[in-house]
Amino acid sequence: MKKYFLFTLLATACVSIVFSQNIPSANGNDTATYPYWIEMMQNPDANYYQTVRAFNLYWQDKEITRGSGYKPFKRWEYYWNTRLNPNGTRQAGNKTYHEVTRFLSSVSRDSSSYGGNWINLGPIAKPGNAGTGQPNGNGRVNAIAFQPSLPNYLYVGAPAGGLWISTDAGNSWESYTDNLPTLGVSSIAIDYTNTSIIYIGTGDRDAGDAVGMGVFKSTDGGNTFTPANDNMSSATVGRLLIDPVNQNTLLAATNKGIFKTIDAATTWNLIKPGNFKDIVVRPGNPATVYATKNGEFWRSTDSGETWTQINSVGNYSRGVIGVTPASPGVVYFVTVDGSVYGGTYRSNDSGLSFTLMSNSPNIMSWGCNGGSGGQGWYDLDVAVDPNNANTLYVGGVNVFKSTNGGINWQINSHWTGSCGVPAVHADCHVLEFSNADGMLYAGNDGGIYRTSDGGNTWTEITSGIAISQVYKIGQAATNKDKVMNGYQDNGTSTFLGDSTGFVTVMGGDGMDCAYDFQDHLYSYGEYYNGAGITRLYNNYYQGQISNGISESGAWLTPLVLDVTNPETMYVGMKNIWRGTNIRGYNVPWQNITSTGTDNVRVIEQSPANPDIFYFSRNNADFYRSDNLSNQTPSWTNLTTGLPNHNAATDIEASPEDENVVYITLNHKVYKSSDKGATWQDISLNLPDVSLNTIEYYKNDNEGLYVGSDAGIFYKNATMNEWILFSNGFPLSANVTEIEFFYD
Repeated sequence: MKKYFLFTLLATACVSIVFSQNIPSANGNDTATYPYWIEMMQNPDANYYQTVRAFNLYWQDKEITRGSGYKPFKRWEYYWNTRLNPNGTRQAGNKTYHEVTRFLSSVSRDSSSYGGNWINLGPIAKPGNAGTGQPNGNGRVNAIAFQPSLPNYLYVGAPAGGLWISTDAGNSWESYTDNLPTLGVSSIAIDYTNTSIIYIGTGDRDAGDAVGMGVFKSTDGGNTFTPANDNMSSATVGRLLIDPVNQNTLLAATNKGIFKTIDAATTWNLIKPGNFKDIVVRPGNPATVYATKNGEFWRSTDSGETWTQINSVGNYSRGVIGVTPASPGVVYFVTVDGSVYGGTYRSNDSGLSFTLMSNSPNIMSWGCNGGSGGQGWYDLDVAVDPNNANTLYVGGVNVFKSTNGGINWQINSHWTGSCGVPAVHADCHVLEFSNADGMLYAGNDGGIYRTSDGGNTWTEITSGIAISQVYKIGQAATNKDKVMNGYQDNGTSTFLGDSTGFVTVMGGDGMDCAYDFQDHLYSYGEYYNGAGITRLYNNYYQGQISNGISESGAWLTPLVLDVTNPETMYVGMKNIWRGTNIRGYNVPWQNITSTGTDNVRVIEQSPANPDIFYFSRNNADFYRSDNLSNQTPSWTNLTTGLPNHNAATDIEASPEDENVVYITLNHKVYKSSDKGATWQDISLNLPDVSLNTIEYYKNDNEGLYVGSDAGIFYKNATMNEWILFSNGFPLSANVTEIEFFYD
């Protein structure tokens, strides 16, 4: 019997904090009037629990609206709440890499070879949406770079997908960073004297979806990279700048400060501490450099050795800088106030003084002519026309254009194609004019686009870049080629086989999903917080079936179909809800726990005894029922018997023995032989990294597969240690779900 494995790659976000300790106050940030959480989540030294507290206080009486920044924070919260130090600070970015290195050096010679034979299923080509009409895309792009001498060469950096290079102007792409210890790339710089030398800045500048590990360098055109991050530690590098007259001198804007090297990244020195996101050189004068930190504008006239803050701009939370060779003394500083548009400032004297050009309409909003809301702390960039200093473009949720120096703005692209302008995926993170072909390129949450006519038309060139951030998958039991995937920012897609690829069946943020195990034409998906659980038939929308559920759930709300009756669904909100006749309409739902106040994180029904059901909440509460099929099941609280008071990241019930259940919890794997009353640590030699999912393979002798932040690990009952089951798999991919197809 063949076994087929499916996996998900992730670096995203979950709704509730794990109450594993007393939560400290937010150190003066206990306020509902200012979004301190924006600065805190981007500060690598900020306490996670204080950050979540500040976020919850800010949002407690506010309406959650589209493009408000709520979703990016919730992704950040979901990602980091299982990757914390005991004091609530975030783990260092290089911890996972060091743990994997330790693991590989410690396993026995017989088990040191990798298992598995993984191939990338995709989506590689952009998922289609013919017939469904749902918004689609591949994934987020944070960085774009070019080669002036080779105009067909394009470089793209993804916050959770690494570096991709095209040598044919975007018709095809290749990945070059699968073996790096982080898949986050937020900046790219290419040596103008030797284009085989490429620098990449790691981490996720805008949302923290991947850890930073400083700068990596390639001397062979990107085929291999080595660390070039001496003294940088776990910095996230938002921008890289090569000195235009000395290719060995580079400046890096990072969340730890501005770093400088004069020996081609062999060594770096911290010049100016702080959370710097943008750094730009004045055209024609490499000694003059501009940078921005938390909405402040800084200027250097000695190639970045010393810095002076320019105080003629307001007090803002973030800014981006635009310059143009058309008028080297002109500098634009576009700012946001929290999440909304702060204003566009212009300098005509190389950044010595600024004039406010406009502070309305709110071009960070998702509307055609501005409006309320925005998430400029997350999606923001500016590009100035290289031939006209009065023409500039600003990216937020949409792209806006000004032809009079930032005084007036017109929408240039819209996330749905409304407003009489082209459709370009929402949330722009980078805008770059190519110094090779002159076109304007935009990177956003869906991929990469370009325009050659000032934005009258935009062309997408994303297909071929496999950078989707997948939350969950669903594998059909009756057809190997039917697989569902819930994506960050890009909806839910279904794989229809190698010849067809993926088709987008739901928009928004796709979360958990499942197939009817008797009839794969029926499938189910959902949106964040358990909203809008949807039934599909042959990949077409049939309607929402969750209208009878009267509460919301976690950021990633778990759902499963009953193991004996696929017309019954269980959903973990704050309580466990049971829906029956889910193939029909007006689905009846029953709350079968009734007393929950915190969100459910994981649910699991025992295949060996369908009356046994487990669930765990985000506050670490852990329950079991032994009579699930009853009209009103009873529940046993197993929380006090857990090995520690942390929330389980996954639960797996043995399909062969109703007494056996496994959990992944606090970077460990535990086994219970008495239905969760007591637990045995079976982690053995597993690395101390986030363990995200566990799956039992029923045609083996207790074959267990664990998905982690460092790939997949395997052991069975005959083995006294775990082996790495990641041959062909990206080194630092976060695996969040494993499912089997039994042929």
